[in-house]
Amino acid sequence: MSTDTAEAFELWAATPTPFRPDESLATEVVPAQAEHLVSLGLDGAFVGGTTGESMALTVDERAELISAWAEHRGAGLLLGAHVGDLSLVDARRLARHAADAGVDLIAAVAPFYGEPPSVMAIVDYLAEIAEAAPDVPLCYYHIPSMTGLRAAPSAVVEQAVARVPSLRAVKFTDGDMLEFIRTREAADGIRVYFGRDELLPAGVACGATGAIGSLYNVLAPVAREVRSRILAGEVESALALHRPFRQIATVADRWGSIAVVKELINRFGPDAGAARAPWGRLSADAVAAVDGLVEELKAAAS
Repeated sequence: MSTDTAEAFELWAATPTPFRPDESLATEVVPAQAEHLVSLGLDGAFVGGTTGESMALTVDERAELISAWAEHRGAGLLLGAHVGDLSLVDARRLARHAADAGVDLIAAVAPFYGEPPSVMAIVDYLAEIAEAAPDVPLCYYHIPSMTGLRAAPSAVVEQAVARVPSLRAVKFTDGDMLEFIRTREAADGIRVYFGRDELLPAGVACGATGAIGSLYNVLAPVAREVRSRILAGEVESALALHRPFRQIATVADRWGSIAVVKELINRFGPDAGAARAPWGRLSADAVAAVDGLVEELKAAAS
């Protein structure tokens, strides 16, 4: 685990998957995306997760996306790939593909169409994925707003550490701060990345040493300053600086999180196209709401 210095805090951007107007995969955009992340001083790119619309991609597309990022990520940028899938066969295939491509981290949500009957069932699933790529650190991806899973990630970590030697991280995308602390304390050597951008000050106050989120595609430098002010005890100043994150969350909650966030990222970086179904293109009212955020975000990001 790293120390609590600003320099040691790992900040990763959850990247949008680029599509052409016909919704085919546009891997030619990946080099520009990677260059953009490097320019923002990010530590890593988290590919094919929720922001990356992984469940709207075919397995072949997910593998192609991972390969493109592995080829074009640039020097110094860590690469994580989400490989979780309802099909364990496909998840294992993607895990091995990601390992062969040279990623630094593989991540997986637990199966979510039909909740696993026990914590141990989730551990068994993670163990199968890890067995396919034992040479790459594994990250358990906890995002109950998308999966609906009720299993506590702290319990998953407690039972998985002995069974899954490559388990090294959790992506904690949840607002339950008590459970975040429990997960951080569940086992030594497991880094818990905070995944709720709109609650970053709370995550930092509860000991987060890293974060993975979509809004860092735009506001990474702001996020680092928010963290510095929280650690310095300047809470009100940090919250004022963090306000755009919360404004985005409000708009995203109203109009559709993935589509809104993708549109915002497109405004500030390489255009990755519209979201696929079920999120799809934004309505005119939703676009107007995004327009209302842009100028303020430009000021915050400058």
